[in-house]
Amino acid sequence: MASWTVYCGVAVIGIFLLKKLYLRFAYTASDHRFQLKPKNVSISQEKIDVAKAYEITPLVDFDWRAKEPLKFRNFKPKYHLTMGISNLSLSELIEMDRNYVSRMKLRKQIIEDHHDTVIQASPASRPALNELYTWLTGSYLPTRFPSIFTLSPTHLLNLVTSESLPLQPPTDPIHTFELLGKNLDDDFLLLLPSSDGDQYELKGFITCFPSGFNPKEKFGMTLRDIHIPVPGYKEKLERSMDRFFERLEVGRVVQRSNWAITIHGRLFAASGTHLYEGEEPEPEDIDVNNTFLRCERQLLHRLPKSKALVFSFKTYLYPLSDIKIEGLGEDLAQAIDGLREGSVPAMHFYKRGVVWGEAVKAYLRAE
Repeated sequence: MASWTVYCGVAVIGIFLLKKLYLRFAYTASDHRFQLKPKNVSISQEKIDVAKAYEITPLVDFDWRAKEPLKFRNFKPKYHLTMGISNLSLSELIEMDRNYVSRMKLRKQIIEDHHDTVIQASPASRPALNELYTWLTGSYLPTRFPSIFTLSPTHLLNLVTSESLPLQPPTDPIHTFELLGKNLDDDFLLLLPSSDGDQYELKGFITCFPSGFNPKEKFGMTLRDIHIPVPGYKEKLERSMDRFFERLEVGRVVQRSNWAITIHGRLFAASGTHLYEGEEPEPEDIDVNNTFLRCERQLLHRLPKSKALVFSFKTYLYPLSDIKIEGLGEDLAQAIDGLREGSVPAMHFYKRGVVWGEAVKAYLRAE
């Protein structure tokens, strides 16, 4: 046992030193293969210290079983379509909580049942995916969550699920996405420049918890085309989103969150969350005890070597009863009305407010 401990100690030290060398090389590289053609845009952000940004803060003695899921209560009296972003540190990229084991079981089942819907990867995405995977398994996860992930000479060991992930990425990017999808409660989408260098395209993803869209149908589409169904996007967000995606610096992480009401508790929801122009909504019996506030913690950052963009999100479901208990029933009811009183009135229809709105508001306002 003692000799094995010494061996592991030496191996971990060796990996640590290699990791430092990798970081020093990776985060000073100037490979711009996955950046758009430069345009004249002004950047008012402070210069990022990339090396410092990649210094991950460990959560020593972190107990995932005692960690409550984050609470997002981002509904407002009037809905305005904005980017609504804030800065985060790279250390905060992944959130772990007490739902981890049940979510991993669910994600594995979804990957098995809906494989081609939730995972797609183009050959062009492989360098960026390998970069993301190598950093997560060899650096970020064992540093940030040492009580959950630990390094062996060739693998990352998941101490909670007993899974073992190779430090060397698989040759097949589909398999690489599978490993991420079965070990993290976050969905990852890789965005690479189009052939003309004018737009970002979705070139690979693991998306176990889509909210009202079929990820496979979005594969290969540009950012603009993905958002065509969203009311007001072209007029109010398209240009600012394009500029922001283009100029996002390595080392900077931005976060936003959204909210929706779902009349079921299914995390895999590839349809049924939105209504589109011309559709006739069908009346439905609303069971408020099976109705949820659904929120996504969405993050965006740029990889240092490939310069590809990584969009990731973690999904949260909150029973409406939780909102009432917190004394926020009236606030959410006003926000539901506010969907058609803000900058994009069509958002109320798009979010299916015409189907569930009255029943949900009545429940939220009831004594």
